[in-house]
Amino acid sequence: MTLRRHLHELLTHEPRSVSSLARELGLRRNDVEADLLHMLRSAAARGDAIDVLPARCKACGFEFGADRLAKPSRCPSCKASRIQEAMIAIRPS
Repeated sequence: MTLRRHLHELLTHEPRSVSSLARELGLRRNDVEADLLHMLRSAAARGDAIDVLPARCKACGFEFGADRLAKPSRCPSCKASRIQEAMIAIRPS
């Protein structure tokens, strides 16, 4: 099974962050993110629903854009570094 198919399979079962996918696959976050973005575009083209719970600052509640999948280093609002990562899920059509 290719990496992108494996990512699709993992995300159809439960929502996951980029870091949790990287840990599970034994890869770096940057490597997973590139393949993940491509796989999400392909899944959307097939008609699958992509659910992204955006990253959020745990200190002030600032919510990042849904297009930002990687964990931001710090909050632009309060400068805190306690950030909850974005969670991604796929609902097949």
